[in-house]
Amino acid sequence: MSVLNIPLLMVGGFLLLTLGIGVFFTRISTSFREYVLGDQALNTAPLIGTLLALIYGGGRLMIGVEQIHNFGILWVIFMLLSSFLPYWVISWLALHMRPFMRNLSMSESISRVYGQYPRIVASLSNICFSIVTIAIQVNVMSRSIGMCIDWVHPSMITLFVSLILFFYSRIGGIRIITFTDITQTFVFFLIIPFLAFSIFEATGKPEILAFSATQENFQFDKLFQVEPKKLTILTLFLSSLVAGINPPTIQKIYMSANCLQASMVFFFASFLSLFVSFFIILLGLYTYVAAPDLLVEGVWSYIMAHISPICKGFVVMSLLTMAMSTADAYLNSCSVMFSNDIVCSIMNKKSVPYHRQLRWARLTALCIGIITILLSLYCSDLFVLLQLRFDCFIPIVTAPFILAVLGFRGSSRSALIGMATGMLTILAWNKWIEPVTAMNGAFMAMLANGLVMVVVHYLLPKGKK
Repeated sequence: MSVLNIPLLMVGGFLLLTLGIGVFFTRISTSFREYVLGDQALNTAPLIGTLLALIYGGGRLMIGVEQIHNFGILWVIFMLLSSFLPYWVISWLALHMRPFMRNLSMSESISRVYGQYPRIVASLSNICFSIVTIAIQVNVMSRSIGMCIDWVHPSMITLFVSLILFFYSRIGGIRIITFTDITQTFVFFLIIPFLAFSIFEATGKPEILAFSATQENFQFDKLFQVEPKKLTILTLFLSSLVAGINPPTIQKIYMSANCLQASMVFFFASFLSLFVSFFIILLGLYTYVAAPDLLVEGVWSYIMAHISPICKGFVVMSLLTMAMSTADAYLNSCSVMFSNDIVCSIMNKKSVPYHRQLRWARLTALCIGIITILLSLYCSDLFVLLQLRFDCFIPIVTAPFILAVLGFRGSSRSALIGMATGMLTILAWNKWIEPVTAMNGAFMAMLANGLVMVVVHYLLPKGKK
């Protein structure tokens, strides 16, 4: 058996195991609500597991390790803070979501307050956001399998992993995704500490603190100096603070039995998320200390070259686990938003036969899959895709949703004007400000959206919702 076959066989066995678990737990849904949310009878622990699987996509591991070489201590602080603060925010918001607990999607909650047209705009924005997120995960899966197979063209790998991914979303709805997520989270929690320890051993047990003290990127006394890199990280952190308020994540609230359970799920998940981030940071630090002059693009190649074939198989399994569990949730969310929030709104029907909604959802998954493959082949830079992911929905959807949850009851007009303001702000920012400063403008555009909504609501004559 050649060395390259060991990780390949490990990955193949893992994919078959995940497939078998998914098929075993598949149950034909009897309603579209069950297809979207399951039976809403999950205990807190499984909900935490499926939430963690959603949070930690493969992009988060791959980018998290790579960017330590680029940003140093700034990225470490960013990783730590963004691992728990966003989910504390959602935990608090969940306590205020009692009026929306019977909704199927984030867009449906928006429509309860602002009406039909903001619902359609929010759905289109969130679908774009989901497409970019899935593209990140497909790129991660392609690069992961490419670490095992170097004799297949990358585009063929992209197509193969996309087909695996789309299978999960089509056959069983959220139920199969939930059970495969729980399995993948268990595998991931076993592998990440093992991987960090393996790199620690393979790189000669580096002295992190002593070495970091000599590196400019890790000087604590320079943290408060204004530099372009610091501004880049600051704006990314502000965007990440609200990036968790997205359709698949909010869907975990709708899947909960009540607001209190939903709040507990996010609160406890934030601590486990911090645990995972700690080991991702360690992995990045070990690699940085061992090879500080590496380019960002060469970080994972260096890691794979300095570990055993078995450990290499575990690395690829970990990346695949994270990427698949995140991507299938977003693909399912896209299907729901198109069939439930766009088609039903355009048809102006509150009730559509289940078999028809299911057909629309599966057709949407196929179309989204094709678009995702094209985007993945067009752009493979994960950091660029990460920023594009923020820009697609935070400026448009986040402010109206937060205001609605907190009790703001604006009109459809105020919501549409706010959404248009957010969209124009991020377009202007990306054209004139971002190229000069490298600062992400999604959070600023969200603030502009919310401010304009409130001003329009209170200053302009009240119209019909």
